Amino acid sequence: MNFIRPEKTTIPLYFQLEQIIKSKIITGEYIPGEQIPTEKDLCETYKVSNITARQAILNLVKEGLLIRIPGKGTFVTEEITNINTLQLRGSINDLITNGLKTQEVKVLSIKRIKAPKRVAKILNLEEDTEVIQVRRTRNDKHSPVSYILNYLPLEIGERIKKEDLQIYPMLKILRDQFKIPLRSGMQYIEAIIADYDIASALSVNITSPILYIETIVFERRKRPVEFVQTFIRPDRYKYSVRLRMERGPKNEVLVTRKE
Repeated sequence: MNFIRPEKTTIPLYFQLEQIIKSKIITGEYIPGEQIPTEKDLCETYKVSNITARQAILNLVKEGLLIRIPGKGTFVTEEITNINTLQLRGSINDLITNGLKTQEVKVLSIKRIKAPKRVAKILNLEEDTEVIQVRRTRNDKHSPVSYILNYLPLEIGERIKKEDLQIYPMLKILRDQFKIPLRSGMQYIEAIIADYDIASALSVNITSPILYIETIVFERRKRPVEFVQTFIRPDRYKYSVRLRMERGPKNEVLVTRKE
């Protein structure tokens, strides 16, 4: 069930739809080179007019995220230019200790699914390979703060127990219970717009701004063992980093996380 409620907001419908499609591109639901739904399909899915769907697509074409090919359809641009980012260094333990803290965890599901194309690529798996998907929310005072999707290879994910996830962070389970020698992780942080699934999980309106964090965790042999998508309500969460500056080998200034 996906639709936009015009009575809920004064934001134009075409802009709401544009942001929803953009969020699906950012989160990898629509991958580079993949055809997106037709205007007719978008109209049926989101209960909007042809004019609204067309305007949303045209805006994303102008932005360089989509490309229209006559006679074939509309596709995600093959190569999307990355925004320059500030690179921070830290310990894998930072990810572990930033886990549960005082938040209550609700496990929504643990199931085998066919890996989405982007997830398979990140985890170095063949297309159509099955993975374990874990869906959870973290709540503070019975109100959702974040919605988390974990993807793990079958040989790891099938050992996950629901009761453990309600007590320990996922990385602590992987490191301490499964004895996986975690080595490093990469995080990407972006702002996106909530679609229906995210809005429902976080109890916010569709098109509400959401903080989106991707995390890829590697073991000692640099093999990816987990891919995590975290969607956070910005009104319930603040991300802070203490920085330390030092000189690099070429006399450049390096910015690192202070331990």
